[in-house]
Formats: sequence, C-alpha cells, structure tokens
Amino acid sequence: MIGLNKNKFYIESDAHVLVAGATGTGKSYLAEEYLRGYKNVVKLDTKLEVDERRKNDLSPWRGLKEGKDFEVCRTFEEVTQSNYNKIIYAPVFEEHTEESFDDFFNWIYARQNTILWIDELMSIGTVHKYPRGLHRLMIMGRSKGIGVWSCTQRPSGIPSIVPANSKYFFIFNLYLPQDRKKMVETTGFDELNQIPEGHNFWFCKMGAEKPVLAVLG
Repeated sequence: MIGLNKNKFYIESDAHVLVAGATGTGKSYLAEEYLRGYKNVVKLDTKLEVDERRKNDLSPWRGLKEGKDFEVCRTFEEVTQSNYNKIIYAPVFEEHTEESFDDFFNWIYARQNTILWIDELMSIGTVHKYPRGLHRLMIMGRSKGIGVWSCTQRPSGIPSIVPANSKYFFIFNLYLPQDRKKMVETTGFDELNQIPEGHNFWFCKMGAEKPVLAVLG
C-alpha cells in the first residue's frame, strides 16, 4: 500500500473521475481534499452537506473560507450570477428535478474550463434515466476543458455513461458484491474484488497495468 499524494499523482482538470464507496469510507473527504487545489470547481451538493457543516460551525468546504474562496448558492439563478471560481450549489428542493439538473449541466458546459463535482450521482439519475446534459458533459466535456468527478455509494445503479467515460477511479469499500462486480467489469482489474480496509482505496487509471492500493497521504 502507498500514500497517495495529490500533488504527486496529479489528475488533469479535464479528466473524468469516479469515486465509489460506502458511507463513511472517505470518498467525500478525498474529493474535497483533491479538488481544493484546482481553480475552477463547482460542487453539486444534493445531500445538503452545507447545512450539516454550518450547524457544526464548520466551513462547507474544508480548508477554504466561505465568501472569500467560494460561494454557496441555493438556486440555479444564483449560480448563473456568481463571479466566484469555486461554487457549491446546494439546490432548494424545488430544483431537485431532471429539468433543473439538465439546465445546470448545460450551464457547466457553457462555462467551460471547470471541474464539476457531483456529491452523489444516484441523486441525479439511474442506469436508465438521467439528464441529457450529463450525457453531453461525459461525451464532449473534455473538448471544453471540463472534468466530471462523480461520487457514489452504488456504482451498479448509476448512469453507465459515467464509468464508461471515466479515466480515473478511486474505489473504497463497497459492501455489495454487485457493486464490486461493476467496478471490475468497468476497469478490467480483478483486484477490485478485494475489499480495502478502513479509509484505504484502490486507485485505478485506465490503461495502467494494475491498480494501486493506497491511502490519501
């Protein structure tokens, strides 16, 4: 096992990344730590982690200061009017619709040169139904300098367009065998059948000879 240093293992800003793991394994922490160092990042916070952080007097983005380094937006209109490089979009309930998410994804495409961080992909869609704007980001986003970081607890139930077009994978503990099977089939790495302990994870790059068992260092 190695310590994965985000400065040494740099991921291109226009690369698509899938982070999968059960609740509490560390996938959100990893994404937060990694993406803090990039310039233009927009987080789609469907779980309203913003409210949990504020309730505990914590910054909605660990290591950054709200109002200085990033802005929290509650409506899509606020997002479109923001001048910040980093944005957390924690949509009101009325905007948790396929149409609203589609508008948001299309705005990301038009914004260009941005990393989109989706905190729980299953909040957006399923294997069979998801916004067309997400499809466009996964297929054509790189041509606009866009990378999509998708986090999920259940990789077997997410839109297949996401793992099929991801270049990097961080795979934490997945309790269900069908989820581990999905990751093995997607990456071609049988090692992913082995469950990493604690906050360890498998780091996979498509085209590599084998995955690396790692911990964020």
